[in-house]
Amino acid sequence: MLGSAADFRRGGHSSRRPLDSHLAQLFMRDLRADAPPQLPIFRSRLQGELLARLLLGPDREHTMLDLAVMLRTDLGSVVREVDRLARAGLLTLRRTAAGRLASRDTATPLHEPLAQLVMHTFGPKAVVAEEFGALPGAAEIHLFGAWAERYSGVAGEPPGDVEVLVVGAVDPGAAFDAAQESAARLGLPVHPVVRTVGEWRDDTDPFLRQIRACSLVRAR
Repeated sequence: MLGSAADFRRGGHSSRRPLDSHLAQLFMRDLRADAPPQLPIFRSRLQGELLARLLLGPDREHTMLDLAVMLRTDLGSVVREVDRLARAGLLTLRRTAAGRLASRDTATPLHEPLAQLVMHTFGPKAVVAEEFGALPGAAEIHLFGAWAERYSGVAGEPPGDVEVLVVGAVDPGAAFDAAQESAARLGLPVHPVVRTVGEWRDDTDPFLRQIRACSLVRAR
């Protein structure tokens, strides 16, 4: 059993069995983990991004190692977070010869409201705003296509990619790099479309007219 956090920080001794050094490091790392600014009810940014990877998009099973690589973190942190979420009934774990596989648990009544919450805080809109918002010359950033429809409440199948419109004097190569970073975080292909402010305001482009006619979600 672990002693209280206060006892541990004071360096004092509790009446419980002492922590070994490895457990102490893990315990203190959990204590120091900052709540994400997007929604501080989550334990950490890692927990929010892990939920986004598992609850949003196509329903897939992931190994612990795959999740660690996708989220660019260590395997131990992923295993602990997955175990916590599985114990809470939010994820399903399946044992195979290759190891445990994690996936969403659609049977729990918490699945839909939690997925909506995660979509608004750690989903494509938030990731695209971060990655594309740093591009020099970006005046506006919009999501369109299937993800924008799901975000806007239009029913349909989970989309298999994310489409982004970047308006401004933006280098297409830089937009492609931002798309690659976004795709790595979301686990979905991200397709950027770059148009100048003048082109976006011009109402003669059939492709842009089609974008305007459907759901459009502004990320910035």
